[in-house]
Amino acid sequence: MAAHSTPTDYKAFIESTNALHHALVTLQKYGLIFLYNVPSQPDAITHISNRVGLIRNTIYGSTWDVRPVPSAKNVAYTACHLGFHMDLLYMADPPELQILHCLGASKQGGESLFSDTLHAVELMRQQCNPLLKSLMEFPVTYWYKNDGFNFQHTKRTIEMISPLEDYTRQADNVSQFATTVKAVNWSPPFQAPLLFDIGDIEFHSRAGNSLSNYLESIKTFKKLIEDPASVFETKLDEGTCVIFNNRRIVHARRAFSDKEGKRWLRGAYVDGDAFRSRMRILEEERSSRVGLRQ
Repeated sequence: MAAHSTPTDYKAFIESTNALHHALVTLQKYGLIFLYNVPSQPDAITHISNRVGLIRNTIYGSTWDVRPVPSAKNVAYTACHLGFHMDLLYMADPPELQILHCLGASKQGGESLFSDTLHAVELMRQQCNPLLKSLMEFPVTYWYKNDGFNFQHTKRTIEMISPLEDYTRQADNVSQFATTVKAVNWSPPFQAPLLFDIGDIEFHSRAGNSLSNYLESIKTFKKLIEDPASVFETKLDEGTCVIFNNRRIVHARRAFSDKEGKRWLRGAYVDGDAFRSRMRILEEERSSRVGLRQ
C-alpha cells in the first residue's frame, strides 16, 4: 500500500470543517491517514479522537501509552519487533479506528509498517479463490488472559456483509468486492489454540474446509500481507499522528533501541458507529452549505 494523500495539518484538522471532512473521507476510502504538527502534549490525542467520533474506553483506559516498561506482559510494551496484527480481536466488537500520536521517537529502529488486508483479500480472489472460502468459514478464536481479564471470541478471518453465493457473482473488480467485506480479523499474537467444538458441527465435515486447507490459506494470506510491495513503512516522528481502520489495516513495528531517543506513542480507539455518525453530520453540513450557495 502507499500513502494516498498528503498529511493533514493538525490545526486545520481541529479548526476547519472542510479539512476534517477531506481527511475523514480519505480515511474511509483508504483506511489510513496522517496528521502533522500535532502538539507534543498527552491530551492532544483526546482532541483528535473527539473530532473523529467518540473515544472508546477499554481495559487499557480511554487513552494509553505504547512505550517500553520493565517486566512487560505484552510485546507492545517492549522494544522488540511486533508483527502484523489488529487490536482487541478477542472482544466481540473490536474498535474500528485506532489513533496513535507520536510523543517521542527513537533514533534507531521503531519504524511503523501498515498493510491493507482488503488488497490481500482481492489478490487471493484473483489468484487462489478456493483458499479464500476457507478464510470466510473456518472459525478462529482470539484470547487475552492477563491482569485479571479473560477475554475470548471466535471469528472468521474474513467477515462478509452478504452470503458467499451473492458476492462471488458480483465481484468483477476490487472496488465492488471490497464493499462486500465487513471486516478482516488478523492477530496471530493473540490467536488461541484451535477449538473444534465451537460453531456448526457440520462445518468440520464439509469437503474443502479442512484444517489443512485453512493452514494453507493463512500461509498464503500472510505472504500477501507481508509482501514488501504491499507494505507502507514510515517512521513516526514526534508531532505525527496516524489514524487507521483497525478492521482493515494491519500494523506492525520494527525493533528499536531506546539508547538515543525514547519512543513513545499515545493511543486511543474510536468505534465505527461514532465515526460514521460524524461523517453523516459532516455530509449534511456540506450539503446545507452547497444549498445556500445555489
